[in-house]
Amino acid sequence: MIYLVVLSALYALHLLLKLHWITTVVIGGFLLLRISGHRKWYKKKIVYERKFEEVSEYLDMLLYAFVKEEKVERALVNVDAAMVDGPMRGVLQKAIDHMHMTFDETDVMRDSLQMIEREYACSRIKNVHDFIVHVEIYGGAIERPVELLLADKKRWEQRICGSMKERRKMFVDIVMSIAASLLICGMILYLPVMEIDISKNLISQVLTIVVVILDDLIFARAQKYLAIDWLALDGHTDEADAKKIEEYYRYDERKEKRLSVVLAVVTAAGAAAAYYFGYQLMTAAALLLVALMANQHRVGRAVARKTLVRSIKCAFPGWLMDIVLLLQSENVQVALQKSQEHVPPVLRRDLDILVGQLEMEPESVLPYHRFLKSFQIPEVHSAMSMLFSVSMGNSGRADRQIGELIDRNLEMLDVAEKGRLKNLSSGMYLLFLAPVLTASLKLLVDMAVFMMTFLSGAGLG
Repeated sequence: MIYLVVLSALYALHLLLKLHWITTVVIGGFLLLRISGHRKWYKKKIVYERKFEEVSEYLDMLLYAFVKEEKVERALVNVDAAMVDGPMRGVLQKAIDHMHMTFDETDVMRDSLQMIEREYACSRIKNVHDFIVHVEIYGGAIERPVELLLADKKRWEQRICGSMKERRKMFVDIVMSIAASLLICGMILYLPVMEIDISKNLISQVLTIVVVILDDLIFARAQKYLAIDWLALDGHTDEADAKKIEEYYRYDERKEKRLSVVLAVVTAAGAAAAYYFGYQLMTAAALLLVALMANQHRVGRAVARKTLVRSIKCAFPGWLMDIVLLLQSENVQVALQKSQEHVPPVLRRDLDILVGQLEMEPESVLPYHRFLKSFQIPEVHSAMSMLFSVSMGNSGRADRQIGELIDRNLEMLDVAEKGRLKNLSSGMYLLFLAPVLTASLKLLVDMAVFMMTFLSGAGLG
């Protein structure tokens, strides 16, 4: 079926762009060779979307089953009984079999759950697994944390589905842009101008092949935006952030100022030389560069801060979610200590400092206020102040404070993740404009060929 569609499209291009039969064969051969690549990306898209749907279904069923059974093994058996046949059910059955058939000294429950985590790499699956294992071993509240996890999962599902819908719409727009650009390229060949036909020109034919190839590559690139692992988009754990924040804190303003002065002096010398030899434009450009070099330490610092603030806003809500879950069975200080195991790299340094300061000043508010103080992020400051209030409050008020903390965290996480997903999709807007550039190149060359043909025919060439 797909070969018939490709051949039909090829014939339409042959008529629209007045292709020579040799050109048509070249383009047809290229498109037929590309079919397998396009099929591969389409199959990946289906697989990744199916994995996302399976994980979404699994998390719902596991949490509800755990509330009912309060045992990990029985909850997994209930999920297996309710889940439809598919890849994830096969993995789940292997995990249950491992739990039933292993009798050594290893942590069988944790190992079994990790079998699922390896096949479906998603931080939310790991968070849910960690929670149910912690509750089974150490006890603690179940219903309230499950409500929190379900609310977080619902927002995550809505964000991913929204991003899928947006990318599909943009993909259709890109396809329409490609079709419109080819249509415009063909229209100029049918303009009744002095009965001049440039379609047989070798340059025009070769450029048509180039345009079709470029448009196909644009189409393939757009497919890749649909065929992404939606589970891999979950969470923010870039290890490079740890190095960036260390460099930010080690910043030596006096040293960087001296470097700025040296760079500005060298650039100013270049500007003076350009002025002396009469290069006015070069002098103006060099003077602008002098201003930039004189302030390079400020510019670099501002860029580094902006980058880290963006990373912190993405990572902080997920870490705060771990804290809130731990607070169901631990006090604030212990929850902070246990969260060090899975803290995002960008927060690791400040969390280590916070935990160390709380060991020396357990009842002081200052360690909480010092956390990420250099970045002046209101959401972080507000959340840390509320954590201090929870640590010092009585039990009746603590429940309400934790509820407020949960609501704020979900809102913060939603805003941060929506912005991150939108940034990851921004390349599709450039792909939407790309066919305009390929069509413009074809039109410019065709107009040049037309003018050369016209002048040659008029005896002026």
